[in-house]
Amino acid sequence: MDYQAMYAAKLTDKETAMNLVRSHDRIMVYGGANVFLTSLCERSGSLEGVELYSMFMLNQDYPFLRGETEGRIDHYGTFLSPPMRKAQADGHPQGVILAHYSDTDRMVQERIKPTFMFVQCTPMDEEGYFYMGFNSLGHKVGAEIAERIVVQVNPRLPRILGECNKLHISKVTAVFEEEAALYTAAKKEVFDETDYKAARLIAERIPDGATLQIGVGRVPDAVGNLLFDHKDLGIHTELFSVSLMELMKAGVVTNSRKTVKPGKTVFAFAGGQRATQEIYDYVDNNDQIEMNPISWVNDPYVVAQLNDFISINSAIAVDLTGQVCSESIGLTTFSGPGGQADFIRGAKLAPNGQSYIMINSTGTKKDGTRFSKINLTLAPGSAVTGSRADVQYIVTEYGVAEIRFRSLAERAKALISIAHPEFRDKLTYDAKKAGYFI
Repeated sequence: MDYQAMYAAKLTDKETAMNLVRSHDRIMVYGGANVFLTSLCERSGSLEGVELYSMFMLNQDYPFLRGETEGRIDHYGTFLSPPMRKAQADGHPQGVILAHYSDTDRMVQERIKPTFMFVQCTPMDEEGYFYMGFNSLGHKVGAEIAERIVVQVNPRLPRILGECNKLHISKVTAVFEEEAALYTAAKKEVFDETDYKAARLIAERIPDGATLQIGVGRVPDAVGNLLFDHKDLGIHTELFSVSLMELMKAGVVTNSRKTVKPGKTVFAFAGGQRATQEIYDYVDNNDQIEMNPISWVNDPYVVAQLNDFISINSAIAVDLTGQVCSESIGLTTFSGPGGQADFIRGAKLAPNGQSYIMINSTGTKKDGTRFSKINLTLAPGSAVTGSRADVQYIVTEYGVAEIRFRSLAERAKALISIAHPEFRDKLTYDAKKAGYFI
């Protein structure tokens, strides 16, 4: 079959492609869709009843985030990313869909049910395939459901290998070509000594040959910077970060001892909020790397098949029973469930698996006042991301608290011991008053 002729027949200009959007469409897009989203907002006056679902909104502001297109384009996100967070702080509530990342495919099938899908892609290869960018948050399932699929061909996009990332020209409704800059973080991540004190406590517990999952955020990523003396590490993670890339470059990650997809670094999205051009260049056409659907990567039963699996994630707050909040500040949503619970549960089931929640013991308010991130209870309205019956280790710069299979008294005492010394007496008083111990 002549795929180039098929491509030529579907190639059009951006305006014509945009006219394929109809009122009452259910549109599915990804974080790098700036060209499409800007054009969509420009023609919002001619639309009504459109539901727009972004799988991760990168750092750009749009009118629909501020309620300016209500009734015409209503936006829903699967994770409260920075531009959504800013709009929310300015008084514009955000439509956040609460779901574990392992449920992404079902969410696409049962909630989003896209009629229209827009995806930024690499140039087509000789077999008629495009590669769909740097994340796999349900877009393979979305492409199977959508009635119309519009592709923006962007030659800057990395070609990340993996069957889930391929889209055939025969499935596409229209194509337009427009080169566009890729999102990159404004500044390089900076780690402080508090981060590294906690990170060292975890790094020394990671055996050679272990398979790693390192979650979103500065605090857990610090661990990756301390593993250069390790050998034969593997990667099975939702986020492929800078620290994991550096471990691959140094030969520390070989994936040779992995029990699922040995020889391959497995992830579901690359870079995220801290993406760099270096990451895009590294993952481009790299045969040591394979992107897989996030519903599969995060599936606890898949994770359970990985020997010596190490899960490392961060938190906003922890209570003295071991409940972990990683997605809200009291009643205010900060992010979303993401994949933390998926990997905590998967690590629990994996042979010799370990799961760690890292948190700095204190934070600082705007007025400079220090507060404890470990407290008797979570703030009213806080979301419980990590169940106290699932969480294994909680780590601060003051130590490691093992809480799985521990009584309330044992948990409270262990967590008080890793809280900042300034707050330990108060926490002890609160725990005794609550009846956790005498």
